[in-house]
Amino acid sequence: MTGISPAAPNSWENEGQRLAPLLDDVYAAVIAGTDPFAAASVAIGIARVQGMRRRVAVADLVGEIPPLQSLVTGDDPHGISDSFLYGVSLNKIARAVNESGNVFVMPSGTEAVAHDAVYANDRWRRLAAGFHQVGALLLVVAVPGTPGFAELCGYIGALMPVGDTVFPVPHDVPIIAPPPRPAPPPPPSPPRESAARARAAAGANSEQRRTKLIAAFVALGAVGVAVGAFWPQIKTRLPAQVTALWSAPAPDTAQMLVPPQKMDSISPDSLRMGASGADSGLFPGRVGVGDSATTKRGSAPLDIANLADSSAAASYSIYVAQANTRDAAMPDARVRSLAAVAMSPVPEAGQQWVRVTVGASTTRAAAEAQLAKLRSDKILGGGSIISVPFALRLEAGVGVGVVSARVAEYTKRGLMPYALQQADGSATLYIGAFETPVQATSLADSLRALGITPVLVYRTGRTF
Repeated sequence: MTGISPAAPNSWENEGQRLAPLLDDVYAAVIAGTDPFAAASVAIGIARVQGMRRRVAVADLVGEIPPLQSLVTGDDPHGISDSFLYGVSLNKIARAVNESGNVFVMPSGTEAVAHDAVYANDRWRRLAAGFHQVGALLLVVAVPGTPGFAELCGYIGALMPVGDTVFPVPHDVPIIAPPPRPAPPPPPSPPRESAARARAAAGANSEQRRTKLIAAFVALGAVGVAVGAFWPQIKTRLPAQVTALWSAPAPDTAQMLVPPQKMDSISPDSLRMGASGADSGLFPGRVGVGDSATTKRGSAPLDIANLADSSAAASYSIYVAQANTRDAAMPDARVRSLAAVAMSPVPEAGQQWVRVTVGASTTRAAAEAQLAKLRSDKILGGGSIISVPFALRLEAGVGVGVVSARVAEYTKRGLMPYALQQADGSATLYIGAFETPVQATSLADSLRALGITPVLVYRTGRTF
């Protein structure tokens, strides 16, 4: 393979090549360690191997870290900071660093990146989804402890710790851990001239141990016989607290090992794109991650019809994916069968995207518990929690017995509604799930075109 650097790989880079197969089913991961040089070198090693079969981009969130910076040629100083803070296209900052054009480095840029404006930027969520959709791999080299590090790991969806120094990791992010290193080789055998003497000494020691072991068993047997003979008398003289221990049940020490989960949550067949974004230069002919495409301006935002319900809103959902066409965002059958699946057209960075969320919970803890279960059931591999308290109400006061029929009628019209059960036992039908009222404008215009009057509300209720 043609390397991505003419320099000889260091030991950490070799380690990255060794660990690269662990990311075969991963599409985005944070590579982090208290030694940024080691983390960047591991990322390069992974990119060397993974770049043989798919496109790989390595992002520098350390700041001109030498292993990555040394691969960047040319005098263009733009990088991640310029893209995230000023809108420079990712096509402009991504630099191909191998002859096949499969491996890219995204340098840090003209300004500092080690702060929450970059680390905790929600745009990472969309980038990770874009790499997932095309089967590519995004590696983000980061420093633990930087403000926004936990949010970054949540958006990317996986973390690979690097180095010998342990650091706090987000509790709800899958960890990509290397297998244990092989045991050290046995010590060399003794010289031939002393081998016979060593065997004789070992035989003598073995005979002495055998004699002592037999004597110990005989003594223990005698004690056991004596205790057994006099046990009833001994037991009657023991304190009650001691005799109670003999009948106490043994503690349950069983533990469950959860194997690592694959990061893919949507079938490849459901992710073929109908259009490409402005950043599709990284992935020719396939979806990009979009920077500068224009979005049709919608009507004025709607008024919220139920302001009094804001405190009871089912705000929290699980973010599954995002794409720039409805067909590309459409989840597979397993995800569509879940409760409160919403497909929401939302404008981001001047482009229209379709975001897929699942579930509707009033607390973040409940949403995190649901996400953990979906991961353990292998329905989702990634996912993160997002607050989307607003929705467009289609109908209220629907009888539970006719919910399925009403949902089917809207589905025939090309919509994707979902139902939440209310405190009085009835159901409310919603469509979409939004962070702000402005985001709902585009879907509201689409409903008006179908002759449906949109009603913007805080969504309330619970899933069936």
